[in-house]
Amino acid sequence: MLVLFDEMITDIAANGYLIIRMLLSAVCGVFIGFERSRRQKDAGIRTHMIVALGAALAMIVSKYGFFDLLQYEGLRADASRIASNVITGVGFLGAGVIFVRDVSIKGLTTAAGIWATASVGLAIGAGMYTVGIGATLVMILFQLFFHRFFRSFENTVNEFTVVIRDDNAAIKSFRDTLEANKILIEKCKMTRNSDSTVTLDITIKKARTTSMDEVLLVAEQDEDVLSVEI
Repeated sequence: MLVLFDEMITDIAANGYLIIRMLLSAVCGVFIGFERSRRQKDAGIRTHMIVALGAALAMIVSKYGFFDLLQYEGLRADASRIASNVITGVGFLGAGVIFVRDVSIKGLTTAAGIWATASVGLAIGAGMYTVGIGATLVMILFQLFFHRFFRSFENTVNEFTVVIRDDNAAIKSFRDTLEANKILIEKCKMTRNSDSTVTLDITIKKARTTSMDEVLLVAEQDEDVLSVEI
């Protein structure tokens, strides 16, 4: 136990600078994810942050995690290939938690977390305690921080039904009104009724800060809209 503790202290002193690399990668992922969120993409801030962090961690493990094997003369095995195969295999595991419902994609952040967690395991297994523990703390803190303060930048998918006057210009005008209010129509099913009206079953993607009450208010203000229902 004392030997392990001594190894950890030595590792902290020698590899603390690698935490800065992971932090920088995570911050870059945040900025990329922020831009994607602003464009209402499914993979947002947290997903990009975890992927960037996990990739940096995997690179550090592959580059520095096997120096202790060089002490053995005649050893020609490329130990870093084990790490790359682990990352590839866990990628398929992560894909299993991603599912699509209509136009909504769920599980991206969870899948990214599984992939990054595999890199944490590689780092600890390679004896890079500071890097592995540091990556874990960074991932948890960033997740909590962005879930708490930046959740409003995430997008939601909602559905509602509109009955509108049967006129192509009226329908186009209604769609333009939604888009002008940053409400993107992802899916629309149109049914013509016998009373010269059209029923639109609409699936939208909107910012979390935009409530459905605001969406309904926008729809009701259109003079061609006869009724709105969630």
